[in-house]
Amino acid sequence: MLSRLLKTVGKNWLLVGMGSLVLGTSACSPEQEAATPETEAAVQQLAAAPIGQTIWLKACTNQQYVSADQNINANTPLVANRATAQGWEQFQVKDGGSGQVALLANSNGKYVSADPNANGQLTASKTTVGDWERFQWVSQADGTVSLLAKSTAKYVAADSNLANTQLVANRAATDCWERFSWGAVGGTPGNWVQVWSDEFDGTSLNTANWSYNTTVHVNSEQQQYTSSSQNVQVSNGTLKLIARYQPTNGYPYTSGRIESVGKREFGHSRVEARIKLPVGAGLWPAFWMLGNDINTAGWPACGELDIMENVGYGDWTSGALHGPGYYGNTPINARFYPNSPVSNFHVYRADYSSTEIKWYIDDVLLKTVTRGEVTQYGNYAYDHPFFIILNLAVGGGYPFGLNGATTPYYGVPQSTANLIAQTPQVMEVDWVRVYQWQ
Repeated sequence: MLSRLLKTVGKNWLLVGMGSLVLGTSACSPEQEAATPETEAAVQQLAAAPIGQTIWLKACTNQQYVSADQNINANTPLVANRATAQGWEQFQVKDGGSGQVALLANSNGKYVSADPNANGQLTASKTTVGDWERFQWVSQADGTVSLLAKSTAKYVAADSNLANTQLVANRAATDCWERFSWGAVGGTPGNWVQVWSDEFDGTSLNTANWSYNTTVHVNSEQQQYTSSSQNVQVSNGTLKLIARYQPTNGYPYTSGRIESVGKREFGHSRVEARIKLPVGAGLWPAFWMLGNDINTAGWPACGELDIMENVGYGDWTSGALHGPGYYGNTPINARFYPNSPVSNFHVYRADYSSTEIKWYIDDVLLKTVTRGEVTQYGNYAYDHPFFIILNLAVGGGYPFGLNGATTPYYGVPQSTANLIAQTPQVMEVDWVRVYQWQ
């Protein structure tokens, strides 16, 4: 949003059920093969796997945590020899396809691979998922888990006969060496405690929480922000940010933008809002955050977390990160497809911690980016407080990148100009809430 280059979202993530997990094809498909007991078991095990979560693994062998320590080189084997679960000992569980999981190491943003040419030795060394990076998640009766490598058709063992208790996928059966306890990093959803909210129950904006920003002009946007009640209203339990055709200060439109800067700023948190969006190509509503050190560090070094952006299309929103080395046309972005039009209310949410950032719509996890994935491009800029921004822009670089309109205004086609002229367009916010782990 702020002083960014032209951004075009180039990747699509289609939500089907939970994340991108698709279990099977249509029952009427003529090419569908009959499920075998093995594939049915794999699907059942995958359903039990913590897809999308960041976890640690602790070896039954010695009760030490599994680590992807990259201090030596990229092919350093995974070892079970750590007393605590820090960044090197954290792995994101991905849907690997074919009823199997893949493990993405937080330490370097690489997938764990079982090399059949090296006795099944495990390393965190691959950028994509192939057969070497696929494992069947096998839940054991005692609550532990075993990993069956597709590359060797053998179980992963924490072998105490190898230096530092290296992990190898070379065992035909499971006993203690082939079993691991596991847990989600940060605990369970029950650990979230609400620390702040604005329910917009009054009749005016709560200035203990928000400030109006009426001076910002970025991204070739076509609106003048104001503090007028024609553009920012609180009534009937919701906040309304309203875009009007009302030529002001050289801009054809007026609208509203509010920020919690200097008033409500949050370190690692879960931030969410229930929002209903207007639809019309070139309308640019957003729910996002900036690092509170922007005045000293500048943008993008302060970090930016776009929880929800929309440029007027009824079936998708987007999310992105902007920071040092990944800004403007940032490589860290995604489209998200809610289960109903964006003109309905949806809860848009992001969780950010020292290890990862997650995006949700209506409590469904859609995308996770690990610290290791971010630091491939630049510094991880999400370890300090951020403030919240809600705004409704009109036109500008992001909409133009998709609709290509130059007339009547940059990023605003004639159809949308007619729409706004006839009826002011509204971004409606039911509430904003913030939670933290306690």
